[in-house]
Amino acid sequence: MRKKLIWIIPLSLLVLFILYSVLVPKDNSIKVAVDKAETKNIIEVVSVTGKIYPETEVKVSPDVSGEIVDLYVQEGDSVTKGQPLARIYADIYGSVRDKAVAALSQSEAQLANTNAALNSFKAKLTQAKAAYDRNKTLLDQKVISRSEFETVEATYRSAEADYKAAQQQIESNRFAVASAQANLTEANKNLSRTTINAPMGGIISLLPVKKGERVVGTGQMAGTEMMRIADMSVMEVQVDVGENDIPKIKYGDTALIEVDAYNNRKFKGIVTQIASSSKDLASSTSTTSSADQVTNYIVHVRVLPSSYEDLLDPKNSRSWPLRPGMSANVDIQTKRVHDVLAVPINSVTTRSLSDSLKANKKADASMAPKADSDEPQKAKDDKEVVFVIQADNTVKAVPVVTGIQDDNFIEIKTGLKAGDQVVSAPYPAISRTLQSGSKIKVVPKDQLFEPTK
Repeated sequence: MRKKLIWIIPLSLLVLFILYSVLVPKDNSIKVAVDKAETKNIIEVVSVTGKIYPETEVKVSPDVSGEIVDLYVQEGDSVTKGQPLARIYADIYGSVRDKAVAALSQSEAQLANTNAALNSFKAKLTQAKAAYDRNKTLLDQKVISRSEFETVEATYRSAEADYKAAQQQIESNRFAVASAQANLTEANKNLSRTTINAPMGGIISLLPVKKGERVVGTGQMAGTEMMRIADMSVMEVQVDVGENDIPKIKYGDTALIEVDAYNNRKFKGIVTQIASSSKDLASSTSTTSSADQVTNYIVHVRVLPSSYEDLLDPKNSRSWPLRPGMSANVDIQTKRVHDVLAVPINSVTTRSLSDSLKANKKADASMAPKADSDEPQKAKDDKEVVFVIQADNTVKAVPVVTGIQDDNFIEIKTGLKAGDQVVSAPYPAISRTLQSGSKIKVVPKDQLFEPTK
């Protein structure tokens, strides 16, 4: 009897378990979280990264070649326009200037001598002309012979020729003086170029040379970059924007800038320049390029000084909160809409409309993801849809027309009304599992991914 009881108890439990499994229906509902369609303000943002640079920065190179004999500034110094920055060995240019001075003096002396000679020739010409006129009268009166008159005439013609030659010599000497003056001006200019002056006021942002180094002038080639002067009061971020996002950006778009050096702080900015050509176009040396190559355009975003003026130290002119080369994350705000209907981004998915709108006639079978089939036909009727909660705890796929989006919400132009409850999580269910008519169970988002007990 006791042995029979040992077998009857487990057998009874097994029968009860089987009856429970058969008679009690399974809960095949899909756990989802929901949100309401509500009116919101949405700002479309293009997020990019870049580096901070001065908006105005000039490279300083010497006009003449030589050795740096004096360096008057250090990196970080503040300079004014015209201030001497460095001096290049100038002895050779001084010698050239001295030769030009001597040549000019010589040309001026020759011009003075020619002027004196011209006056002498003019006096002789006047005397010869008077003798010629007098003897011409005597010849007409037959007082003198023809040969005597010809002698006087020859003297007059010679004096006239000498006077004209002296005039030509003066003109030539004047050109020589002008040429010598030009050579002296050039020599003085070259001598002055040995002193490097600041082309603008600002901060010495880069100083790669040292006293004693030799530099190459820009007369024959690019020249040595001696230093850079930057206007540190106006900084910008240069960012790379992909070809898909560049059409969205316009001049004057506002931006929020995060700099790694200043955590949890956002600076304000504005778009000032947008490149017309991609950054790789100019550097491309071959007509063949990879199809996978990313095409980027450089966009300049000015950092508004008013957004970091509290970080400036008025007592330290060499202290600037933003420095060239700092990394920055930039959110460029391209579009704004106000009081529009919106839902969470995850609520919208692209589905085949013909499949999504089918009623869920076989509840158990529809809970599992359907195998992909007839892909070309599905691609033709793919639509953006959201799943709206129905009164009987099922969902309905509703086609929608969307607008702009931010990081969390997307604008719904048509298809929903304010207050509609839509499925917002989990996204795998929204994108694949749910169909019109699917049974759902609404739970808080923090319970969606609890382990099954």
